[in-house]
Amino acid sequence: MVEDKSVLLCLLGLLSTSYAFDVPKRNCELKPVDESFAKYMDNPGITLNEFYFKMKNYSQDPLYHNTGENYKLWRWHRTRTQHGRTLLMLSFHYDVLSMTILTIGVEPSEVLLQDNPFGCFGNITVDERGDLLRELILNDFYVTKKTSSQIEYESHTMRVVFACNSVVKNYHGYGKFINRCCNLEPNGQLLCTDQVEDAWITLLYVCITLVKVMVFLFGPLMIPSHMYDVSYMASQYVVKLQQELKMKLFVTESAQTSVRYKTRLTIQDISEWTKFQEVLGQFPMDEVIPIKIQELKIKVKGKRVIPENEPPTGLLRTLFDNLVRCKVKTLDPFNECCDRSVYAKFEPQFKHKCTWHMCAQTFIRVLMVFLIPIPFYMRIFLYYQFEEGELLNRRNFSKSQGLSEYYDFYRTNIIQHLSPTHGIFIAAYVFYFLAFVSIALPSKRVSEKVKSIARCSFQDMLNVERTSVLQVLLRIGLWPFKNWGLLALLTAPVYTCVMAPACSLIFAVYCLPTIYLTYRLFYHARNKIDYKEQNVDDESPLITRKPSVVKIKKIKKNITKIDKTVHKRLMSISENEEHIFPCTWGSGTIYNLRRFMVQILVGVFCVSCLYSFILLAVEATGIFVEIMAFTMMGIIVNAGSTLRYVSMALLVLVYMHDCYNNVYESYLTFNKAVIDDIMDRVEDLKTVASLPSSMQESIGFTVKPVEAVDRIPTAFMFDKTEPRWRIGHLLLFLDSFDTPRIPLRLFKKLCEVRVHGAPGPVYINLLRATGKFFIIVVFLFFVMIVVMAFGNVHQISSTNQTLATLAGGFVPMLLKNILPRKSVKLNLKTLSFKGQIDEVICEFKQNWPVCDLVIEKDEPDPKNDDEDQTSDIADEKIGSPELKRKKSCESILDAKPEDKEKEKEKEKPKENILEKYMKENAEWKNKDKDKKDGNGTDDSARNSIVDENFVDLFVDLSVAETSVPWQMHGSTESIASASMLPDSDFVTMESSFTDTMPQITVVNGDRI
Repeated sequence: MVEDKSVLLCLLGLLSTSYAFDVPKRNCELKPVDESFAKYMDNPGITLNEFYFKMKNYSQDPLYHNTGENYKLWRWHRTRTQHGRTLLMLSFHYDVLSMTILTIGVEPSEVLLQDNPFGCFGNITVDERGDLLRELILNDFYVTKKTSSQIEYESHTMRVVFACNSVVKNYHGYGKFINRCCNLEPNGQLLCTDQVEDAWITLLYVCITLVKVMVFLFGPLMIPSHMYDVSYMASQYVVKLQQELKMKLFVTESAQTSVRYKTRLTIQDISEWTKFQEVLGQFPMDEVIPIKIQELKIKVKGKRVIPENEPPTGLLRTLFDNLVRCKVKTLDPFNECCDRSVYAKFEPQFKHKCTWHMCAQTFIRVLMVFLIPIPFYMRIFLYYQFEEGELLNRRNFSKSQGLSEYYDFYRTNIIQHLSPTHGIFIAAYVFYFLAFVSIALPSKRVSEKVKSIARCSFQDMLNVERTSVLQVLLRIGLWPFKNWGLLALLTAPVYTCVMAPACSLIFAVYCLPTIYLTYRLFYHARNKIDYKEQNVDDESPLITRKPSVVKIKKIKKNITKIDKTVHKRLMSISENEEHIFPCTWGSGTIYNLRRFMVQILVGVFCVSCLYSFILLAVEATGIFVEIMAFTMMGIIVNAGSTLRYVSMALLVLVYMHDCYNNVYESYLTFNKAVIDDIMDRVEDLKTVASLPSSMQESIGFTVKPVEAVDRIPTAFMFDKTEPRWRIGHLLLFLDSFDTPRIPLRLFKKLCEVRVHGAPGPVYINLLRATGKFFIIVVFLFFVMIVVMAFGNVHQISSTNQTLATLAGGFVPMLLKNILPRKSVKLNLKTLSFKGQIDEVICEFKQNWPVCDLVIEKDEPDPKNDDEDQTSDIADEKIGSPELKRKKSCESILDAKPEDKEKEKEKEKPKENILEKYMKENAEWKNKDKDKKDGNGTDDSARNSIVDENFVDLFVDLSVAETSVPWQMHGSTESIASASMLPDSDFVTMESSFTDTMPQITVVNGDRI
């Protein structure tokens, strides 16, 4: 039984093969030219001797040619311990992976050999050469002759000398490199063992491989959720206005208009405003409609608000915000330079605007594309610097022996087997850069498609509940017991065999993120690119169905049911902000074929990008896991030499965490206190928070300022890429799960209030913490130098040196906890803080992107009209002076413009009228020449419009602002675009208008 077990372990490669033979006598001897190194081979600090042999007086060294199965016959190892033999079982570059820690105790030596008689070594066979070198090492280079009793003593004390070299074995036609270690037995025989692997070393490599597999399957979970989470990207909040906002609206589908407006909205601007589009369908066209707005719907990104327990104080976050997101432009003196044009004084001569801030953002984005794969760059560096030469030598040596390259799944990396220039890796590089190029394309349509598909897929992955998947699998397993009763016990084996593949597929798809994204990317690529499911009534008797079609539909229905069950909320981005992107490439069969091909190509592109990222991540993560494993192994094995350095490194990490954690704690306390104070100021907060989450919507609350300060009016802004609301005193956001948040800008302003205990700007405190940390590091450095210096002089043991290092390293922590500190705690109930926060609240305003417009028609209240009429009748009876003034003003305003013009014409001579007419014509021609945009209208036409035609919102449904003409579905005909009379400076124009100006209508840019 023991022999069978040994054979099984040998077949598995976990047990080495051994064989013994007598040492023959030869007529050739080898001796080192210099024997001084041999005296120090048994030094207690040496665990492994590494010899590099070279023959003296040979033009063609026989150690480098015709070596047979011996790989690198010129390199041998000598060891007396299991530690040394274990090092030989590791990867060939274990010194690099362990950061040279495992090389402690490894002594390399270059040995020059000479043969006696000269030339005999080159005339013997390859096996005899190996035996001579082996005997030379086992006999300690013949410095001292070993007796049989000495060899027996070494075997009893586990101090047997082993001579090891590398050989290649034929493993089913593949060349497998192993170590052959030999030792002398007391009876004079030579015992050689082909060591494959140790069981613990095999387990180590299996664990490293499992980590790589886990990274491959669960790698998408390492991506930060704020990059694709809907709640972080753009959450929708509702702001209830305490005083309704009244505006004037004008909707038109015509290309001809004579309406002045403050803000113009096109089809593209309102494409995602569903409620606004529904209300527009009920309003008449080409009429000025008074509207009122009682609530605002805004989009709030997660990076613009902060919750109670996440103050923005992290060192990495601060560096990312200031350097990557260019928030450093808000600091002096960057705020004076970032918004300046790169063209300086020549800016008017260039059509496009380009500031230093825009250049810096573009440069940083391009730089980040190349900086993100830094871990993979390090992996490539390790390959070309330490692995490529050895791998090529082994590959060539295997070919010279007529063997193929052996791939060890546990020990060999993919990049070692294929090389970084393999087609698979080149394709990964290409798809990596194509992914960033597709996102950064100038065409928003293409970039939005890619981002929409990726965000929806990752969001669905985030919404998958693994417990729901387990419930689905249990429901499938219990189905026969539910429907068949006791018969299920008889059919259970057959049912298990049939349903096991289906259950395994469900588990793999929904529990392994990489496989889930593979399916989900194709799913959303199909849905996002002009896919409309044909809803066919299954109960219609007019449709003839084949049994196969009915069965397929039933399976599809069950799959859809499972898909909805495993998601905690199947509410992807598609239901909130994303939409279908239509294709206008024809109709009929060709259109369907093109659409299908586009869906497949986009899906393949997204999946290829996913696997490219994962492949690079697996290789980079795998090498770092190996480095960590080998480094920890070296620290444990060589604890006496490395423990004091490790303890010092741990102290540095502890102090670094302590310094920056103090900053975090101070801002966390301040943030909680501020949010509590703001929540106390908000009215109806408890009423809203008491509602269940299913009935509660995310709400933004405005805080009422002090009575002496007027409210900041809410304004509709469209001076940038998207419409925004400028809202004042909007200080608190409460989501459906009752999580309070405040604006990040408000937090930064409150940090800078001049109150005792206020933390101040974040970057100032981080700089102070960094300064304290560097002072502690310098102190620890001096402690370590003192300990090592006196340790070497007085021969202090490594254990005592470690204890001394720890004792000296804890001095700063003891001083911090023992000595009294002068710290001022923040008290929010003081009069000074109340005044400061009231001042900030009264002046705080911020722009928020519009998510939708909820409007109503502003119809006059009949009760108010009756009251006004009653008051007018009473005033008329009394004959009040206000009524007289009102009538006098009305008589002045009701005067016809024609009468005023006639009176002026009577007063002026005819020559002046003619000169004025000629002057107006000359000005009109000059302005036509200076006109740059065909869709705009010159100022003379704008100034000729009456005040009654001025509106706040002008909804233009006739043309969309796209780079190409607006195309109708299935045709290439374009709708003509016309001037819509934009008015950016309406206040100046309004003051320049008079009642005597005639109305002028503009049609296609010509004045009538």
